[in-house]
Amino acid sequence: MSKKASVWALALNILLILTLIPLVSFDSARAQDASAGGSSGGGAGEISPTSQEAVESLAEPPALTAEQQAQLAFWAENTSLPGPVLAGAGSESTVAEALDPGTATSVERVNALSPRAPLAPGTAQIYRKTSPNSVIPAGFKSNVMESSVGQGGKWVFYTGNWFAARSGNGGGAWTYVNPFSGMADFCCDQVTIFDESRGTIYWLRMGSPTNSQNRFILGSSQDGGVTFCNYNFPTLFAGTWWDYPHIQLGADYMYLTWNMFAGQPPNSTFNRSIVLRLPLSPMAGCAGFNYEFYWNSGWSTFVPVQGADHTMYWASNWPGSLPQNSRLAIWTWNEDQPWTSITAVVKNVAAWTFTNRGQALCGSTSGNWAARTDQRVLTGARYMIQATNLKWRGRQVLGWWWNVQEGGAFARPYTEAAAFFEDTLAQVPGNQGRPLVWNPSTCYLYPSVAANQRGDLGMVINYGPPTAYRPYVAFGLADDFVGAPPGWSLTFVQASNARPSSNNWGDYNTSRAFQPTQDTWTGAAHYIPGTINCSNCSVPVFFNFGRGRDYRSWSRWYNR
Repeated sequence: MSKKASVWALALNILLILTLIPLVSFDSARAQDASAGGSSGGGAGEISPTSQEAVESLAEPPALTAEQQAQLAFWAENTSLPGPVLAGAGSESTVAEALDPGTATSVERVNALSPRAPLAPGTAQIYRKTSPNSVIPAGFKSNVMESSVGQGGKWVFYTGNWFAARSGNGGGAWTYVNPFSGMADFCCDQVTIFDESRGTIYWLRMGSPTNSQNRFILGSSQDGGVTFCNYNFPTLFAGTWWDYPHIQLGADYMYLTWNMFAGQPPNSTFNRSIVLRLPLSPMAGCAGFNYEFYWNSGWSTFVPVQGADHTMYWASNWPGSLPQNSRLAIWTWNEDQPWTSITAVVKNVAAWTFTNRGQALCGSTSGNWAARTDQRVLTGARYMIQATNLKWRGRQVLGWWWNVQEGGAFARPYTEAAAFFEDTLAQVPGNQGRPLVWNPSTCYLYPSVAANQRGDLGMVINYGPPTAYRPYVAFGLADDFVGAPPGWSLTFVQASNARPSSNNWGDYNTSRAFQPTQDTWTGAAHYIPGTINCSNCSVPVFFNFGRGRDYRSWSRWYNR
């Protein structure tokens, strides 16, 4: 090729790259959040779609090379990092108190019932259980699977480390989707959700940090995950990389949260937590839009509630100051107000045993599936307390749940929680203000909680039964069929036959209200099918669940 031709080729390549760069701009203001503590600020930005992408769906997915597998394993270990740990935090670890023993939650071990079986209205039921495992090669699956799912009737999109899959018949059959397609730097966190009001699947992919920075791609699809309109967000804050994302929806906006870290892994330090608010209608139409964001450097891990309407609430339980095991900060953002209207309050709650990675133990130090966990908030929901023996029916409640190691009055790792009335942000009195999941002989970790249209709660959670202490999967219900106490009814979903030899599990499962009916739930989790402890052999599981009274509602819509 001549020198002149080479110059023209280079110019054309540069022009092509420039046409794919999204329009992104933002401004930021700094403030001091007197209520929550720590520096805070926010701003606004503008972005246009990068491209319309037909995702790569392969009948035979490519195998990862040994080098690629090692790189993915490194990032899986050095992302989803915990918050800052202060000197003296561990000395607070003996104050956790259990509720009255009569409130202990037990697992109701039942077989998966036939969908055609006649059921009493209150019978807990798995309507359908399948797995995209057959289309995912072994090298693409991690014991830190981070299972996420979005479902709208027959359309299902499922993501995990390090794969994606979609179904066009309600999870009956699956097609592998390559998350590396169009994103060579992909790794590792993904989150997906379905917006029923606009018929849109959203898919968030993260890039691996390079020079202490990374990017993310947010895609929107209106054809069940066959094609996506992609928004390619570059780094908004120089010298920081984004980690541990969450997605939830309000009436008209999407809320994305991350932790931000400075320094290239594995030498990274917590920098701030951030929430972005993006308008749903322009994204559904593959149009450009303006967005806003808010950040705070004093609290780690923002977790928004599922089930928000025109006001979004998010919380953090990990402050950058002592005490680090007895406070929960709650932020409020009305959808008709700018980021400068955000308010925050800090609530004192029942103290728990401070928990960082490597401190929780479920059964054995060999194959300890609780070892990776820490105390950051994992999930939140906006719901109603429906127990027939309480007098708060119809009053909205905000709840958040997180993992805690064994200690104090708790013999096993468990799920701690706190709940507040939406209208006053006062903690709900009694046991319902602390809807934890625990049992003296059983480990309960990695919850995900969502409310249906009635305000009932559906939970997906891992548990380690006595003597086995392997990560089983269960779903939980808290509704008008469950008295208070105990507040939760748990049902067996899937057993693991071995423990993770790498002492890793999580980092999260997913529970979402089934769309479009919103009276049942969709769940995503993972388990180990083999009998030998292993480092990366877990299998994803997809399931729909609810009460017998709602089976007919689900069955009319799961494949439409």
